[in-house]
Amino acid sequence: MLRKLLTRPIWWWERKRPYPIRTRIHLLPPLGVVKGRARFVVLTTPPALHDAMWAAWSWYRYLRPHGFELQIAVDGSLGEGDLSGVRDLFPGISVYAVQSVYPFLCKLQPTLATFLNQHPMGRKLGLVLALSQRGSVLYSDNDILAFRQPAELLSFVKKNVPCYFLEEHDGTRDPGIVERSRALELEFLPKFNAGFQFIPEGSLSIELAADLLTGWRPPVNSWFTEQTVQSILMHKAKAQPLPSERYVINLCRQFYWEQDVDYSAIVARHFTGPVRHVMYRYGIPEILRQSKVFSWEDGRDAV
Repeated sequence: MLRKLLTRPIWWWERKRPYPIRTRIHLLPPLGVVKGRARFVVLTTPPALHDAMWAAWSWYRYLRPHGFELQIAVDGSLGEGDLSGVRDLFPGISVYAVQSVYPFLCKLQPTLATFLNQHPMGRKLGLVLALSQRGSVLYSDNDILAFRQPAELLSFVKKNVPCYFLEEHDGTRDPGIVERSRALELEFLPKFNAGFQFIPEGSLSIELAADLLTGWRPPVNSWFTEQTVQSILMHKAKAQPLPSERYVINLCRQFYWEQDVDYSAIVARHFTGPVRHVMYRYGIPEILRQSKVFSWEDGRDAV
């Protein structure tokens, strides 16, 4: 009975309380950005910029030796102070507004314009569609941290095979887009999550995306429209899932009395909304600890 009474208040407090470690980016050693045709792109909003910087650093220490160029795409605009902080941590980085990337798609496929500009997740779809027309893209949301060398991911990259994280449970789809896909005799990827994906150049069809979104108009009836469209596009591209026991999306430690993930046994975790506080309490402190024993010469853990 006591646990039942305490769970909701404690969860509210853990989610809403300030976590000073989020802003302590200066504790990480700078990581210079190399130029390359393949891009590692982290999408963020201005309020989540520090989360994006932790996520970018955690991944890029492993990706830099493999020729990825780090970029941060912002849904909004940053002040000079924030831009300076990003450039101090990642010398040579490219930071740009998402809205500057995809206008050419709206000219090529006017059907896309309404969704890309008016759905809350439309700009994310516009970003990955546009960038993947110009080169291979490794895309990440700002709440995904890497804790170990991503061997399986790098194997897919070497083979130029698209890949993605698996949801813990199936069903996060827009029923309207599913119905449209069936009318077009298309299939989707079960348990597909659009938060982290490797997308080889030219593997996503903007024409098919436009077909799937034909007739879409506000109001927003589903937050999973973009994810459902990407699921269909990635199925057509023959995308493969990353092993879910090592590339994790789950609700472990959502509530204070639950057991957390064993971070020594996984490559990465997507800290979705219900467990975002776990990223601040355990995920980011673990990255900070690892930063003190990391070898910069070869991109491998020093211990």
